[in-house]
Amino acid sequence: MFFENIKEAVTSIFSNKMRSVLTMLGIIIGISSVIIITTIGGSIQSTLTSTLNSLGGNTISVYVEARYPESEEEWETWVYPDMTDDDYVSQEMIDGLIAAYPDEVTGVAAQEYFGSGKISDDTDSDNYANVNVTGITPEYLDYMKLEIAHGRNFSTEDNTGKKRVCIVADTMAENYFNGENPIGQQVSVALADGGYSDFVVVGVYKYNQAMFGQVDTSIPAKDRVTEMMIPLQTCFKLSGKEQAGYQYFSLLLKPLADVELATSHVLEYFDEAYAENENFHIYAYNMASDMGMINTVINVITIAVSGIAAISLIVGGVGVMNIMLVSITERTREIGVRMALGAKRRTIKMQFVIEAIVLCLIGGMIGILIGVGIGALLGKVAGFIIQNMYAEYSNYIIMEIHPSVTAIMLSLFFSMLTGVFFGYYPANKASKMEVIDALRYE
Repeated sequence: MFFENIKEAVTSIFSNKMRSVLTMLGIIIGISSVIIITTIGGSIQSTLTSTLNSLGGNTISVYVEARYPESEEEWETWVYPDMTDDDYVSQEMIDGLIAAYPDEVTGVAAQEYFGSGKISDDTDSDNYANVNVTGITPEYLDYMKLEIAHGRNFSTEDNTGKKRVCIVADTMAENYFNGENPIGQQVSVALADGGYSDFVVVGVYKYNQAMFGQVDTSIPAKDRVTEMMIPLQTCFKLSGKEQAGYQYFSLLLKPLADVELATSHVLEYFDEAYAENENFHIYAYNMASDMGMINTVINVITIAVSGIAAISLIVGGVGVMNIMLVSITERTREIGVRMALGAKRRTIKMQFVIEAIVLCLIGGMIGILIGVGIGALLGKVAGFIIQNMYAEYSNYIIMEIHPSVTAIMLSLFFSMLTGVFFGYYPANKASKMEVIDALRYE
C-alpha cells in the first residue's frame, strides 16, 4: 500500500507538471539558498583555518612581560622595570624546552631590526643596492615561508658565533652582482647612522611579494629596498646590545602538534623557569583562540542568514498546502469512489500526506543539486579571481570549497517535514469527506 501511494503521488505530480514545478519553487529556492549559504560559511572557515595554519597558525607567540601590580596601592608607585640579561629567554631555555617536548616544538623564530643602509661597489659608483638589515634566527625563513634560491640558510653556529654573514634577495643579487654568483662575495653596508658593516653572502632567498609587498615598478630596480638578513646574535653585537636572549619570539610546532596543548606546556615550562624572577614572566599566545572566535562569528552569521533563507520554505509549504487543497477539490469524486469501495479514512489521509511529502522531497533534491552546483561554481570563480587578480597570494591561500553534508541531510529532513506539516491539513480534510457528498460532486 505504501509503495502504491508513492506511485500514485508521482503520477499525480507529473500529470500536472507546470503546477507542480511552480509549487516546488519555494522549496527549491529555500533549500538551495540554505545549501549555498552553509557551503560559503563552511568554506570560509576551512579556507581561513588552512591558510592561517600555512602562514603560522601552528606557531606560538611568546613574550617576556613585566609582572604588573595586583593592587591599586602598588600601581601608584610602580615603574616598568628595566630588563637585565637574566630576564631574556636564553637559547639554553629554548633548547631545554625542545628537549622537554620534542614531539611539539621544533625551533624558535625571532627577528630584530638592525637598520637601513646602502650596499655600494667601490669600483662602480652607479652600482648600489638599498637594503633593510634584519637579524634573524635560522628558523625565521621557514616561519616566513621564504625559500632559499642559492646557497644556504644560516646555521646555529652562524648565530651563536655571531658571524658576519648575510642572506640577500634574489632581485637584489640579480641587479647588484650583474649575473655573477653572489655566494661567498663580500658586501659593505653603509648604514643610515653613518656606520659601516661588512658581510659575506651565504644565501639568496626568493623575493616574496605576499610577504614584502608587490614590487613598485615605477622605481628603478637598483633603488628598490629589499630585506637583507643577518644572524640575530650578530645583530645584537653590532647594535651594542649585551643581551644574548629573546624578548619576543615565535615557537615553531610540528605539523601534527596540538596547538592548545603545546601552549599550556610552554607556559608550564617558562612558569617554572621564571618562578624566581620577581619582575618578569612569560606570556604565550596562539592563533587558535582567535580562530575559535572567528569561526563562532561565522557560524552565527551562517545560521542567521540560513534561517532567513529558510523562510522561503514556509512560503513553499503554503504553496504545497494550496496545491494539495486544489488537488483534493479536483479529485473529490475519485476520493468518494475509493471510500465507497472500502478505502478507510486513514488510507485516504496517508495517500495525500505521502503525495505532499514526495512533492517536497523532489523539490528538496532539486534544491540540493542547485545549491551544490552553485557552491562549486562560486569556488571556481573565487579560485579564478585569486589566481588572476591576487597571484602573489595564491600560494598562501589554501581554498577549500565543499558543501556541508549536515546541511544536505537537514535540508532533506526539513523538506520531508514540510510535506508532512503542510500536507496534513488537506489530507485530513480529504479523509473527512462524506461518501455521498463526494460522489455527487461535479
